Amino acid sequence: MRRYGPLLALALAGCGAAGGANNAAAASNAAAASGADAAPAKAIPCSVQAHGISAVTGGRRERPACDDSVDPQRVALGELIRIIPDQHPSFYYILASRLFAANRKDEAVYWFYAGQLRYRIRLACHPDLAPDTEPALFGSLQETVGRQMNEYAGANPRAWAATMARALAWDAATPNGFEPKAPCRAAIAEQRSGMSGLIAHVRDNEAQIRRDRAAAGLPNR
Repeated sequence: MRRYGPLLALALAGCGAAGGANNAAAASNAAAASGADAAPAKAIPCSVQAHGISAVTGGRRERPACDDSVDPQRVALGELIRIIPDQHPSFYYILASRLFAANRKDEAVYWFYAGQLRYRIRLACHPDLAPDTEPALFGSLQETVGRQMNEYAGANPRAWAATMARALAWDAATPNGFEPKAPCRAAIAEQRSGMSGLIAHVRDNEAQIRRDRAAAGLPNR
């Protein structure tokens, strides 16, 4: 299972791991887990399938069918935001990166956390995915896009926690058009609990986060 600890290492400059979810978070988890989507799972985007393709083809010469109908690097930002609930979780990272580059940094952090949550849920729900396919892509995106988002967000712990809470609420209220929620109930509850714990930790340790970042030479806002 992929924990939220590394996010703290990046953004908190050495703070400890997050604690457990509170009662309100548990109620939100249950609501999210019960929100089954009617649409069947969609085909993997071609850009995602390209990672570690030998592992997913199982030795076959032909690639399995993939979806290249959306290019997240080229579609207009407004349109990408509109369709993002129906996309593979990696597309949220591209959306966040593009928003950050456009100086829409707070929006970028919001969509990054929404996408990270849905990617963690996907990986927890599908533990049999070959390590060099979607799990490897997740690790790469966390190291590149995630490092930038976490370091920016951690400079304002109060806004950081509020943004994560909004992303958590959005996930609960928004159907997943990429794959149904119902088969992933346990993964949804587990990963939402982890994110709730991170939110609680940030809220409870705002002053210490700021001190640790200053000591590490990181800016505060």
